[in-house]
Amino acid sequence: MTELRASGGTYHGNKVLAALFMAGFMVYGGGLYCFVLLVPPLTEEFHWSRAATGGLVTAFWLSAPLILLGGSAIKRFGAARLLITGIVVEALCLALLSTVSTFGEMYLLRVAMGVGKVMFAVTLPYAVSRWFLRHYSLALGLAWSGWHVGGLVLAPITGWIILHYGWRVACLTIVAGLLTIGLGPILATRGPRSPREFGLDLDGDPLQHADAAATFSPGQTVTATANTDSAAGEATADSVAAAKPAGRLRDLLGSSTFWMIAVTTLFFYFTYGGLLTHQPSVVEGAGFTPRLSSIVLGSTAGFAAVGGLGGGWLLDRFSVRVVGIAMHFLLLAGALSLLWVARTHSAAALVAYAVCFGITIGGSDLYFVALLRRRFPTVSVAYSYSAWYFCEILTLSLSGPAAGRIFDLTGNYDATLALLAGSAVVAGVLSWFILRGTALGRTARAHAPHTPHRAIAD
Repeated sequence: MTELRASGGTYHGNKVLAALFMAGFMVYGGGLYCFVLLVPPLTEEFHWSRAATGGLVTAFWLSAPLILLGGSAIKRFGAARLLITGIVVEALCLALLSTVSTFGEMYLLRVAMGVGKVMFAVTLPYAVSRWFLRHYSLALGLAWSGWHVGGLVLAPITGWIILHYGWRVACLTIVAGLLTIGLGPILATRGPRSPREFGLDLDGDPLQHADAAATFSPGQTVTATANTDSAAGEATADSVAAAKPAGRLRDLLGSSTFWMIAVTTLFFYFTYGGLLTHQPSVVEGAGFTPRLSSIVLGSTAGFAAVGGLGGGWLLDRFSVRVVGIAMHFLLLAGALSLLWVARTHSAAALVAYAVCFGITIGGSDLYFVALLRRRFPTVSVAYSYSAWYFCEILTLSLSGPAAGRIFDLTGNYDATLALLAGSAVVAGVLSWFILRGTALGRTARAHAPHTPHRAIAD
């Protein structure tokens, strides 16, 4: 193979990472965060109920079953094609949305937008793994932080456009951003599928022979070349060379460890989704203004970006166990802080909630991805993330209504938030059993810079 060299000495993986950041900036910042702002003008123009227009927001989750096909789709079509198609589908549906006026048409288009988001989201962990290992978690955190930064930047701009030009113009403006800011960088970096095409190894390191590799994943200490590691290394080296994800979905679904992680996910994201859905109602019910409630929501998005960057940096340097404990603690602290807000109307508790829960939003997915890579080192994240992400999305789709039902039965948010806090405790206990007794150490390069390079389940 003819070796390709990065222009100007810049590692191509960094260019790919910047492109993924900008794509997420538009796909989620514009297509999800900003879409919430369309609910009031749609309600006013078409005289639909809040339940109906709110359903347009949550219609995205109807595409959740397709997430399970993510790994197979990446293997068949490639990550780049799925990324590009997802962005185009999102833009096309949003453009059509500005031309229709019936609820049924809008709802179907919103479901289709969800399909585009799924195609985009399931490829990110795999796309990052093609270029990074030692800095994998930080790189993934950077890519995901684009979602939250997009919300911070685009939401006020979209609000201004809606106010002065209407929601239809706002839709078309987001479409223009998707096709330029979002899609343009992805197309510009398309082509090379791994650093081997530049004569480099992951993270831009000098290329070494795969047969001297030791298998490990981010957050895992390199061990001696045991028989199992050698076999995994050989299998994944072939996968890297072919640019196809290693392993199979059945390798996960037949594992009791995966189902233990899935149950932990259920309790963790039940708390996560309940807090996120009912945060505005709790804050306004405590006597704070709707404007302050929106500021709190924006602040959680800001701290989510911080959590993504900080969580990725920590996972690349400390054990998965340490970061996992921190994530569970912050989730519990967020639930208790919001309970404190509901009971005492405390501004200090509101700040504590925005900080703790915001960091949890940004860092929790990174923790679970690192845990999956550690527990299933021979299975590609294309499969492990797809299966786990389905569990997350399914839980998030049910957590808001379930928490609302608890409120309807009890008549106050004290009992609801207490139950959400209890769910966070259960998630922490389950996660401790998963992490207990395992060597989830730092990445090898920090401790063994001369260790021969390794194959990885990309």
